[in-house]
Amino acid sequence: MNFRGIFLAKCLVVLFSCVKGSENKIYTEYGIRDGSVFLNITGFKEEKQQEVIWLKNSSRLAKDKGSDVRYYKAGKKYELFPNGTLKINRLVEEDSGNYKVTVYNSTGNLQVEENFILSVQEMVTKPEIKWTCSQKSITVTCEVKQKNKPALRLLQNNKTLFERQPTVANGIWKIEYQHKAKSHTAKFQCEVKNDISMKTTDQEIKCSGPLDIILIGSIAGGAVVFVIFLALLIYCIRKKRAERYEEEDEETPMQIQQLSDESKYRELPKPPVHAPQKQPRQQQRPPPQSQTQYQAGPPRPRPRTQQKSPSHMKERP
Repeated sequence: MNFRGIFLAKCLVVLFSCVKGSENKIYTEYGIRDGSVFLNITGFKEEKQQEVIWLKNSSRLAKDKGSDVRYYKAGKKYELFPNGTLKINRLVEEDSGNYKVTVYNSTGNLQVEENFILSVQEMVTKPEIKWTCSQKSITVTCEVKQKNKPALRLLQNNKTLFERQPTVANGIWKIEYQHKAKSHTAKFQCEVKNDISMKTTDQEIKCSGPLDIILIGSIAGGAVVFVIFLALLIYCIRKKRAERYEEEDEETPMQIQQLSDESKYRELPKPPVHAPQKQPRQQQRPPPQSQTQYQAGPPRPRPRTQQKSPSHMKERP
């Protein structure tokens, strides 16, 4: 009986150690979409004629035996290094899953066996804070547009308000917080993260109470009244200026009429003064014609005119 009990105890210890060892060899890795990831073997010891086999969900990906590498997928999606590390390029969401590596020594005995869980995620985008103020409460919303489910957290003045599961609608994840107060002023922070990235947004929110609303309304009303008064004042000033311009326009034709009458009255005695000046000008015009006629005719009449002049001088005494 003692021998059977000891044997059963040893079997349980071995089984427990095997289960514990297998649990310790499951590793979780994260990759960024469109990026690359390395799956490293922790207990690898490089030897000659080793055989390294990588599998994904029981499907072979790559095999290395004695520096002879073979890939089971087309393209350069996978790269297997001499130390047994597997590199996965151009990650997509379909690359997420369970990976397994087995290493056999030259005699064909299992040397290493490890399991990996790969999760491919995208970088989170910057969140947005929205709020609405009502007469009874204030609602603050933290939302982000993301394909995969992120972790959202809302903080007020650097203190966490709550962490809850976000809801999604049309690809937008969000959480809401309601504060029962009519007026509130605080600084909120929205934090969104996943296993590979994290981003935050800060926003100061001001919700005015009823007294503030009345004050704002009175100020706005006073501003409107002032603008109306200023517009009326400008209108009156322009109207008075227009009336002055009309009066000046009515006075100017009368002044012009008076000036024209005075000018007529002053110009009346001028015609007799200018009349004798105009007559000599008309009488003086014929002498040049007589001279031209005289020059055009024969030179004989000149001595006759000179002979008549002394006869006239003799007759005067």
